[in-house]
Amino acid sequence: MRQHRLVKRITRSRALCSIAAVVVVAFGAALSSSDAQGRVDPLAQQQAGTQLSPDTLGIATGGGTVKVTAVPVDIVASFGINGKRPPGFVQNGTGTALGRINYDKHAQVAGRHVNVPVTFMQVELSTNPSPNGMGGKAQLIGDCTQAGTECPSQPPGIQSVLVYVEDNSDTGANDVFRISFCTDAPSASPATCGVAEGGAIRTGQIQIRASSSGGSPAVPTHASAPRLLP
Repeated sequence: MRQHRLVKRITRSRALCSIAAVVVVAFGAALSSSDAQGRVDPLAQQQAGTQLSPDTLGIATGGGTVKVTAVPVDIVASFGINGKRPPGFVQNGTGTALGRINYDKHAQVAGRHVNVPVTFMQVELSTNPSPNGMGGKAQLIGDCTQAGTECPSQPPGIQSVLVYVEDNSDTGANDVFRISFCTDAPSASPATCGVAEGGAIRTGQIQIRASSSGGSPAVPTHASAPRLLP
């Protein structure tokens, strides 16, 4: 009888150890996945936007505010974007487009103003659009080399800006704005860019939709962005 109880106790202990091992492995896998996601450079996420179709016709507009990680404290920046690939515009895989990018940091820091024309754009329209017929992702490239533009002077050699946006809801919840500065000349897929600033927007909204006409939509600016949250 004692031997039988001992066998049952050992068997139960082994079963508990096996369950614990499974839990540890599962937790470790989840942690590893989380760590992997945490290590993904925001620029790498933006560069994933280069897989978007350069020939898709669409419009991306929006304005609001976003948090910018900075030293010694995080700051807030306002943004306004407008990009369009209208019907009849150049469609040859180049991603050429029209529009404007505005970006202003709410602090006295270097390179706080950006005001550039959009020259290239790539769009992915949502396969499950919102009730308002909107949703998707877009990548906009602004030209810092044209006269009258504003771009950071540091680091030296910045020639273009790369903006990645997501329209995830009609209310702006979980919409995304990221911007990085590139030393490449403006092109559909700049490759040499700094770490992206931004992320999920604090206030405002991104709207991405199919192009319905050849006209140019109004360019939103930071002045039209909603008031900052406390």
